[in-house]
Amino acid sequence: MNSIQTPQDKPATGPSDSFTITCENWRGKPFYEILFMNRDAKGPGGTGNYFNSVGQTFDVSDEVIDARYRALNAETLKKEFGGDGVFFNGPRRWVSNGLTVVASDGGKTRVMGTIPFHVLGTFEAPDFDKFISGPTVSYQVLVSKRSSTFSYNAGEQVHELVTPEGAVYTMFSLSLKNDPENTIENLPTLGKRLSLPKGWTHRVRTLEKDLVLSSRYDADPPNTIVLDQFEDNYQHNPGAK
Repeated sequence: MNSIQTPQDKPATGPSDSFTITCENWRGKPFYEILFMNRDAKGPGGTGNYFNSVGQTFDVSDEVIDARYRALNAETLKKEFGGDGVFFNGPRRWVSNGLTVVASDGGKTRVMGTIPFHVLGTFEAPDFDKFISGPTVSYQVLVSKRSSTFSYNAGEQVHELVTPEGAVYTMFSLSLKNDPENTIENLPTLGKRLSLPKGWTHRVRTLEKDLVLSSRYDADPPNTIVLDQFEDNYQHNPGAK
């Protein structure tokens, strides 16, 4: 049986065992993510490592590999890989044009179903039970620790959420988990489909120059993300106003 190192045992992305994955022209390509979560010893929250298929290409259609991912069984994976709960974060599509991520464990892959995954980082859920069972933890600032860069080309349109405090979060991936029609092609209509809490805003802007979003696993304060109700993923963009 393979075992997953929890963040309490070992950080998911440590400097001694890192492996860098770089992808160019990746916008619209599919990827898949699975979070193996552990309950916090005290309190309602949970923390776990997330496994991501970043950099993988597939010899079948997106629809076929999406179906294979959706067919994975949480209890079967938990028995094989451990953890108190499993969360399926996808199917997903990259929105950034390029990306570089740092995987741990020397870049070792673990195949689940037919999909190879790398360990990319750790995620903190404020309420373990609510996160595992759903619904989506939307419009909350969440901690997602990883080392990565997401790059966007000048002329590209980017979708952003702005918190009531004025912090800007830029979308780097979208999810088809809850709505298979939430595609790259349908992104122009996203603003009309969102149900934003009071004080939140959604905006679209066309980049006048290239944009790079960076995060570091050991950043202080830590890297944060926000999910919308479709589980589209937005990373904090401190350089945006």
